[in-house]
Amino acid sequence: MGKISSALFSLVRTALHLFYRNTATFASAENGKSLLWEISGNNLKYPSYYLGTMHVMCAEDAELSANVKLLIQKVGQVYMEVDLNAIDQLLPGFLEVDGNSGNSLDSSLSEDDYLKVKVFFEKYQQAIPFSVIEKQPPLMISSAIYELLLECEQKTGIEMNILQEASAAGKAIFGLETIEMQKNILNRIPYQEQADDLVKMVDNLEKYRDRMEEMVSAYKEQDIEKLYNLSESDAGVASDYLDLLLFDRNRNWVNLFSSIAEKTTTLFAVGAGHLGGQNGVLNLLKNEGYTIRPLEN
Repeated sequence: MGKISSALFSLVRTALHLFYRNTATFASAENGKSLLWEISGNNLKYPSYYLGTMHVMCAEDAELSANVKLLIQKVGQVYMEVDLNAIDQLLPGFLEVDGNSGNSLDSSLSEDDYLKVKVFFEKYQQAIPFSVIEKQPPLMISSAIYELLLECEQKTGIEMNILQEASAAGKAIFGLETIEMQKNILNRIPYQEQADDLVKMVDNLEKYRDRMEEMVSAYKEQDIEKLYNLSESDAGVASDYLDLLLFDRNRNWVNLFSSIAEKTTTLFAVGAGHLGGQNGVLNLLKNEGYTIRPLEN
């Protein structure tokens, strides 16, 4: 192939790529249930997308669908709850003592309950010293138990697979929140309530294992309303603070949506529990005048 024809081929290929990127469409989910939603209208030049994720799953259940992989190639940028690429910010954030001055597990729990929690993590989470684990807010420690309840050797989160795919595609990756923002939210929930809830979880592992299985099952069914209802009906301390942990954050993300999506087509990947319900991201976007459409995933 000569230099002129080679250059022409390159130009045509580039034009086709740009045309495809801006016009490619995805079929609607036939049953209306999906983890992947298209957001369009309301003066957006091109649609953007919301994908419901699960923060921890068995690795074999966390594979990205072909449509999500294709979508990552198509979009201009990816937004997650936090930017997982910012390890220099994330790692200190996870390891710092929480902001509840003077609060600690050993001072908030009875000696027996403290020892019970300590023994549990020393047995099931040997990779991280308990002296590091106990410095985190108890609600964050509780969330780690869900990972330990999964009966599989290899575990990961949907976000990690998105991060890998987006990084390989050279996509810009951002966070809707910072670790500091998330810790400030946790610090607004009374430390003692968090600590007591942690003990309750360790005391009722089978109950929470069943709940984790329900959540994974609902996720595989791509039933965002069921996932939301499971979050709302949780007997733990988190269900008492849904405004802080769920609804306020949803509203903040929707407030950011137009300024982000007007720049370029964007994939927003957040916990699936944030999508469903009257105060979920999708309904809030709909109320703002956007058109939402469930896509095959």
